Amino acid sequence: MGAPEIKRRTRRAGLLIGLGLLVQLLTFIWVHPLAFITFLAVGCPLVAAGVLLYLYALAVHEQRHGDR
Repeated sequence: MGAPEIKRRTRRAGLLIGLGLLVQLLTFIWVHPLAFITFLAVGCPLVAAGVLLYLYALAVHEQRHGDR
């Protein structure tokens, strides 16, 4: 039961990171002052949320299965 749960969490984390990086890439193409705001307000929090979700998934998995 633990393996599918960690796979699901890491898949969601990867999706958030990928989506954040895509937003950041699109803001490099878009030459406008709002591109920087979009980069900071949308892209960076998505990447940060993905990284934190990934680390949380690893910590919870290790905590549950660390005594083996």
